Amino acid sequence: MADSMKFPDPGPPNIPNDLKGATLGDILLKIGILTPDQLKKALSRDPTQKNLPKVLETMGFATEEKILKGVSIQLGIPYFDNLEGLIEPDAIKLIPELIARKDAIIPLFRSDDSLVVAMANPMDIAAIDELAMESHLQIRPVMVPLRTVLEAIQKAYAPQSSKPVPVKPIGQATSEPVVSIGMAQEQLIRFQADDVNVTTELDAIIEEGVLRRASDIHMEAGEKIGRVRFRVDGIMHDGKTIEPDRYIALVARVKILAELDITETRLPQDGHIRFVNTSGSRGVIRNMLGSDQAIDIRVATARGVFGETVVMRILDSNKSLRRLKDLELSESVLKNFAEAIRRPNNIILVTGPTGSGKTTTLYGALSELNDLTRNIVTLEDPVEYHIDRITQIEVHPKIGLTFAAGLRSILRQDPNVVLVGEIRDVETAEIAIQVAITGHQVFSTLHTNDAVGAVNRLITMRVEPFLIAAALGGVMAQRLVRRICEKCIQEHVPTEAEKLALHLEEKSGPFYEGAGCPACFNTGYIGRVAVHEWLPISRPLKDMIVKGASVDELRDQAIKEGMQTLRDDALIKALEGKTSLMEILRVIQDQSA
Repeated sequence: MADSMKFPDPGPPNIPNDLKGATLGDILLKIGILTPDQLKKALSRDPTQKNLPKVLETMGFATEEKILKGVSIQLGIPYFDNLEGLIEPDAIKLIPELIARKDAIIPLFRSDDSLVVAMANPMDIAAIDELAMESHLQIRPVMVPLRTVLEAIQKAYAPQSSKPVPVKPIGQATSEPVVSIGMAQEQLIRFQADDVNVTTELDAIIEEGVLRRASDIHMEAGEKIGRVRFRVDGIMHDGKTIEPDRYIALVARVKILAELDITETRLPQDGHIRFVNTSGSRGVIRNMLGSDQAIDIRVATARGVFGETVVMRILDSNKSLRRLKDLELSESVLKNFAEAIRRPNNIILVTGPTGSGKTTTLYGALSELNDLTRNIVTLEDPVEYHIDRITQIEVHPKIGLTFAAGLRSILRQDPNVVLVGEIRDVETAEIAIQVAITGHQVFSTLHTNDAVGAVNRLITMRVEPFLIAAALGGVMAQRLVRRICEKCIQEHVPTEAEKLALHLEEKSGPFYEGAGCPACFNTGYIGRVAVHEWLPISRPLKDMIVKGASVDELRDQAIKEGMQTLRDDALIKALEGKTSLMEILRVIQDQSA
């Protein structure tokens, strides 16, 4: 048992009568931590004082240590700035390291039938109950800054492994604390996420994604284990598995780097990480980058059944913009598309599913038009690549800057060419068409299966057919198919199923496939190539749109006029050895001529 002279009984603080029952704000004002003006400003943000500690620290009005002195008075719990000389080795033996780390507590000393414990949140009833059951003693908490507690744990338990400890799910406390402890919760998460092994592991995951040429890195929470997966050339591939405790810390690390709210685990969040080649960059990432290079990562979080899932989209900021001639468009499509984008007073649409290369095609069109004679303005969500001499605006729906609202304001920028990242609703569609009709060249995207489907999509949005006919200059539909690996390419004899599905003639070919080799991770493919379908809106098609022709009728007319379908273009690229028949069947729906 501890010597009572060495370890004095930490009785309750001496609370002046005029502070008994006072709010935290009034206490901090009375003891000189806050000025009246500071308290007024803080209460304007948090009138209920539910999150006052975090608000005060965020506004720079008080440090955690000073705030905790006020909390100590409010709760009637002793407060210590440091724990020097107060930690008894025998007390440490009463509480296992795992519990101490999980609950962010440090046992100080035993006094008769009680155990004095230092806690950043002395109102954590669940933790106190757990400590009582473990030690078979009454728990007497004292309040200490979280950083002091965590440092004491490190010294007292001298851990052999820096394995992160589990963070309690936010919002699952067994009782409501008297004051907000969000600040302490956040600091605990940050402490674990800053662990050197966590930072190194996240760097290694991102490094692997870049080396694999992944477009996206997925971190997925499972019932018993976390999992990393990589999307490479449009296909998901399994990566490593992660223990639950480590997974929580890795997710927190991503959110810190992306400047997201690490205490919010229920609502989706979006953020951005940028790795640059500077002395402050993370080691493994820095070693992958040349001078003046960067890796941009778009982060999106969402809450699943078993925890938060994170998707990191890798955007190569060093990738140069590709001109139209570099997009491997067929000769006729390239010629007709290049002519269409230079005509004034019309709108050009690029269609396809998410991740089909629409933005690359649109940027290619803009690069053709980007000269000293034109003013080009874009509205994007988000801006993925920065283009010199072009005004690029990022939409922010939360503040009212939608595509429709931004499109209205763009006209005051005196543009010649306007790019709208996506037409999502009738308001945006109608404004875009009006902008085109009034003398501007407009580019945008839609999600449709083919080029002709764009007309039907606009009609279902309740855009008047005569407006569509007047403004629409052409539609480019596209898909991305995997490119056969040049290291292991070999000839492929079409199967009967492939012949039937793709309407191949008996003597069609030769066709090719990838055998699989180390260079392509035994997939048979490296990279992707786009296949296109260009629909110019001719006079006969305009008349048919106004008269309400069906999609099938419009498609038949377009093919009669010489439109090359997605399937046709894909088969041409298969004959050139760029992709395989199996890949065409995977990506492109059957489109009979």
